[in-house]
Amino acid sequence: MRIFVMLVITALLTGAAFAQENDLVHRDMDEIRVKINEIKEVVQRDYEALLATDPEASGTITVSFLITPVGTVADVSIDCPGELTVIREDIISVLEEIDFGPVPDQIEDIPVTVPFTLTPPE
Repeated sequence: MRIFVMLVITALLTGAAFAQENDLVHRDMDEIRVKINEIKEVVQRDYEALLATDPEASGTITVSFLITPVGTVADVSIDCPGELTVIREDIISVLEEIDFGPVPDQIEDIPVTVPFTLTPPE
């Protein structure tokens, strides 16, 4: 059975300060997308497993974190409403393993917010 999972992924890589925008130019956007895809794969796998026991499960999981100048992930925040909370721990595990690598020209942390909108198949 193929399950359609709607994942709306919009990486919001913006900050209030222009310095953060300047820091972003030092980061490879393709590399950021690859790392976000690692999170997406876990969300999709866990969501498909959740649908086996709760076929009506739906909602938006919002993952926020900072990319530090040394490439580590900091200040992780994950909003998982209702039944989607079972996915939270696996997201944390993936985030603990992600390393973007150091970028000497990056001065400030870069904020990243990724919403995953999950909709069961019809």
